[in-house]
Amino acid sequence: MTGATAQHLSAAAGPNEADGAHRLILDRFVTGVAVLTCGDAQDVEGVTVSTLTLASRRPPMVSVALRRGSRGLQALLSTRTFVVNALGARQADLARHFARRHRARGVGQLAGEAWSDLAEDGVPVLVGAVGWLTCRVRGTVEVGDHELVLAQVERAVRGAGAPLLNYAGGLHGLTEATLHTERD
Repeated sequence: MTGATAQHLSAAAGPNEADGAHRLILDRFVTGVAVLTCGDAQDVEGVTVSTLTLASRRPPMVSVALRRGSRGLQALLSTRTFVVNALGARQADLARHFARRHRARGVGQLAGEAWSDLAEDGVPVLVGAVGWLTCRVRGTVEVGDHELVLAQVERAVRGAGAPLLNYAGGLHGLTEATLHTERD
């Protein structure tokens, strides 16, 4: 790190400054954006997340942090099964929709063409996602003002297209031309 380009941010500066410092740094991490859906067509609930991560390969498990007391967390814990809809590059509007606290419930909250067939467990899934994971909650851990939800992946479906990303507080879609992987 060079002194000319690096800004030193220290927790020793005090709790309020340290809080701001960690956010400045974590905003520079690129994360995928997903909508978790749970419930059935009548009362489907969704929540936008950028905190989803792989927790275990064997068995396949993911974790996601949700704000304690949020409507999304309450719905997810009551149904225990949910679908991760990994959003595509052109789905920023869906991410914003499901990030709003005050919105309708059920499939009627979006145009009918936004929803695909139901997952095996009856949970509605979103059209256009780059992939879907059907998950079952295995436990939660209280972490500050959030709950870390641990869930086992029961089914994975790979879609097509470029992903939607969260970077520096904004939503950014990759283009197909920028996708180059050695694993494909």
